[in-house]
Amino acid sequence: MLKTIDILLALTVVMLVASMVVTVLTQFVTSIGNTRGRHLLQGLADLLQQIDPQIDRKIAESVCGAVLSHPMIRDVGQRYGAAIHREEFTKLLMDLASGQAPANCLEKLGAETRQTLLKTLQDNGIQDPKATVERVRDMALQLELDKPELANCTRQARALMQEANSKLVAKINSWFDQTIDRVSDRFTFTTRGITFICSVAVALLFQLDTVTLINRLSVDDQLRNTLVEQAYRKAGEQPPSDPVSAALTEKQKAELRELMKLDVLTIPGSVDDWYKNWKNVNAMGIVLSVFLMSLGAPFWYGALKNLLKLRGTLAGKDDSQRIERQSTQAAAVLPQ
Repeated sequence: MLKTIDILLALTVVMLVASMVVTVLTQFVTSIGNTRGRHLLQGLADLLQQIDPQIDRKIAESVCGAVLSHPMIRDVGQRYGAAIHREEFTKLLMDLASGQAPANCLEKLGAETRQTLLKTLQDNGIQDPKATVERVRDMALQLELDKPELANCTRQARALMQEANSKLVAKINSWFDQTIDRVSDRFTFTTRGITFICSVAVALLFQLDTVTLINRLSVDDQLRNTLVEQAYRKAGEQPPSDPVSAALTEKQKAELRELMKLDVLTIPGSVDDWYKNWKNVNAMGIVLSVFLMSLGAPFWYGALKNLLKLRGTLAGKDDSQRIERQSTQAAAVLPQ
């Protein structure tokens, strides 16, 4: 039983390291593609069309693109922002309609689209966006003076509801949270797809064959013990605290190189060698590797800790049983 646990521990270490590579690739792809920002843009465009069903989709996306390009909202590298608060969205719509937004946002919006946005706001109860925003800011400042204990988001929400009480605010407040939930769901679904593709890439690149690996671990005591030692070293580590890191740390690179030295993960020296090595690879093992890596590094961190606890319990029982057997055998050979 203890040997089976050791095989699972060794496999977990390999999958943990491989999953970290998959995670880094996934984060790199989502970052380069600005996936989160683009999903947010689509969600806000849906919300804008909910506010005004007559607004054209391209215009709605143009307006939301200008909102997410605001210097206080956008991500690094001029990419669309990945997060926005409800009150920020409402005030930025009024700023854009009144022409009070930064130059890059107004340029992205265009004069014709700004007029369409202004008409949408007026049809929903905001006749003078510029004056309305100024009243909202004055009220938020007054609330900060009178009730400094209130959170900033609470002050902004109260100021909007008091000074910009309209169908616009009512519609945004009614649909914003549900819209963000759906944006999150779509982003999660997309990320899972990217994770699967990255898992396939890593499995093919390293020719990671889980079936062959398990067979090797069952007969290679030295390899199994080496990986179990790694498992104990990793037990005290914490998962990476930076969820958006798109690069392997030096420690992760060292772990990857160590697995390569053990010939668990291999990269043939040439393309021809890589092709030739496929005759030694089990196709089902590659498929299984893709599935296991798709579970993600957090899953394997949890599995590692649980397996180590189980191994400690079984090892303790084995020691107790061994001592008991030795005591019984000693008693049996005592002279009468």
